[in-house]
Formats: sequence, structure tokens, C-alpha cells
Amino acid sequence: MKELRSRHSSWRELLSAPGRGSHVLQLYDSHDFLAAAVAHFAAEGLRCGEAVMLSGTLQHLEGVRAALARAGVDAGAALRRGQLALSDVNEALDALTVSGPLERAGFDALVDDVCGRMHGDQRFTGFRWWAEYANTVHLRGDGKTSLLIEEWAGAAAARHGTAIFCSALCDRFDTRGYDGILRELCCTHTHVVPAEDYVVHRLAVNRAIADVIGEMKGSALQSLASWKGLACELPSSQALLFWLRETMPEQFSAVLERARACQPEEAARPSSP
Repeated sequence: MKELRSRHSSWRELLSAPGRGSHVLQLYDSHDFLAAAVAHFAAEGLRCGEAVMLSGTLQHLEGVRAALARAGVDAGAALRRGQLALSDVNEALDALTVSGPLERAGFDALVDDVCGRMHGDQRFTGFRWWAEYANTVHLRGDGKTSLLIEEWAGAAAARHGTAIFCSALCDRFDTRGYDGILRELCCTHTHVVPAEDYVVHRLAVNRAIADVIGEMKGSALQSLASWKGLACELPSSQALLFWLRETMPEQFSAVLERARACQPEEAARPSSP
């Protein structure tokens, strides 16, 4: 079977050094996973001498600060020296939409101001930013604007050479996402973190394919070998699911249901926002 490999063996490796201009997406299904990933992203940036901005809901920011403390990171000291900054994403969105719907000009002005200030501080070697503007807007019920924000954020990451990390509440075993929001989200990012444990996810997907489809050979194997994939870097197990949706739609739902059943129970359901 063709290997659709990411260059990264885990989200920890990816988030340690995401690269300037990268736009990383985390699909989270629990607040603990979000907090752990964002805290690791922030801690590694601080350790490397970079400036870090965290823009999230107050609930998520509290969880991230707790995770940083458990990791031995003094967030208070980083805040006092200006290396770390926190912002309430709901407050920022309310300010951006006080005169009407969110528009790109207002969003770009906010991003350009933050990136300009953080990059301009010569004390730090770079700047990385976790933000859940798009996720918050989506959870408010505006999926269209949410995707636009992801497009704008990707352009901003490239424009400023900033690593931008986003989190999206998502059920990766929901078939509807593969025809809509999940695929579109992946295509607006450079890298995707689809699961907390890449090995568990890969084993679940492989087991599901074996149980539902059996060994892939002949034309199916040729199709997999020639598939160009999505315009982002993601683990092989998630890429394989996108390929299955395109080539074997009649069996895709059964594969996803079986893959969900092979996951640990606590990882199979998204948490409420």
C-alpha cells in the first residue's frame, strides 16, 4: 500500500518547530487535547526565544495556562517581560463586528498590527500565534465566515512569515465533513493535526479498511498510487480517509463507523464548546 506520509511523526514534533509562514490546523475533540497542544506550541516558542500570542476563549486560555504550569513554564514571567501575550477572542471579534459583519480589511488590520509589534521586538527571534477566531465564529453558527477567516489567516502567515496555529472542534469520523467543512479546512492550511495519537488513529483506520474492504489490490491500489492528495501535509491515516471518500464513496461510511469503533471511547466523541 502506498504510504501517504507526513514529515512529522507526531503533533509535538510539528508544533515544536512549525516553520515560519506555516498555517497549522488542529482538529480537537476534547478541551484537554486543545490545551496540551497549544501549551506545547507556546512553551517551545518561549524556549526558543520567540514571542508568542495566544488568542482564545477565556475557558481555553485558562486551560492552556494550567497546562503550561504543569509543564513547568512560568507564564506570568513571560507575560511580564512581553514575550507572551494573551487575548480574548470573543472580545476581539465583538470589536471587529461592532459596525457590521466581519470584513477582511478589519481582520487584516488586526493581524498586521499584532504581527508588526511582535516581529518588531528585537529581543525575540521570531513570532508564533495560536488563534481560534475561525473556530469561535463557526461555533457561533457562521461557517462561511469561519472559512474566510482561515483563508485570510493563511495569507497573513505567508505575508508576515509567522507560524499561525488554529484549533477547530471537529468529529473526524463524521462523513458529512469529508464533503464540506473538514475538507475545506484542511485545504486552507499547510499542515493538519487530525488526532491526538497518530499511531492509534493509523491502527484504527487500517483495521477499519481491513474489516470493511479487505486487502486493496488491482485498480484500487493503482488509484492510491496515482492520487495527488490534498494541498496540505497530514498524517497518512487521514490522507487515506480522504482518498477513500473520493474513490470508494459507497463503502466510506462503513469504514468511518468501524474506525470510530476501534478508537478509545474517550477519543471518539467531540466535546461541547
